[in-house]
Amino acid sequence: MTSTQSPRPVPPQKVSGSEAVRAALIEAAGQLLGEIGPRNVSVREIAQRAGVNHGQIHHYFGGKRGLLEAAIRELARQHYANSLELAGGAAIPAPLSLAEDRGFFRALCQSVMDGDMDLVRSVESDNQLSVPRRVLRQIREQNPDADPLELKARFSILSAMELGWVAFEELMFLNAEVQGAEREELRNAVKRLMANFVKELSDVPDEPKSESPNPRERSELTSR
Repeated sequence: MTSTQSPRPVPPQKVSGSEAVRAALIEAAGQLLGEIGPRNVSVREIAQRAGVNHGQIHHYFGGKRGLLEAAIRELARQHYANSLELAGGAAIPAPLSLAEDRGFFRALCQSVMDGDMDLVRSVESDNQLSVPRRVLRQIREQNPDADPLELKARFSILSAMELGWVAFEELMFLNAEVQGAEREELRNAVKRLMANFVKELSDVPDEPKSESPNPRERSELTSR
């Protein structure tokens, strides 16, 4: 009787050349950020995934932290460029376009859940990498006299809709009792409703302005 054995896992192909090593490490670190998060990932896991010696991480990035920052910045750079392309160059992305960059979304979520907000800030505080900052700037330019708190609230709702749908799309389908071809129909309906919400962002109420008292009222105030 012939015994059956599970095939041995194929080790990753060794990578050579400085640019190839850097690129492989950044890609591997980005993948693992989204899979297990910054707290649990180790330099050996990243190096094994990349097919390089773990000592290369310190050589090229100064250690695990430098590599994780480079990895999330590369994911953010790709997402920023993709969002512009999908929106035809517009500052505000097309609804649900974050779903096209799940690698960045997963890395971002894992970093937030691990409490590593410094890693998140390394991209979300950069005007050249942060899509939310680009959107917020556009909304402010469209509404120069808007109530700042109202504007931030609407922006936050828009962000929550985008993030929530990407994170819980399957749960949305389940709870809404959506199956088969209706899934795409619901997705398109959500996109349409979100697009309407984006249009409403161009009409944020102005900030309430306090009226100055008339001369008689001013006199009465100063005499009290």
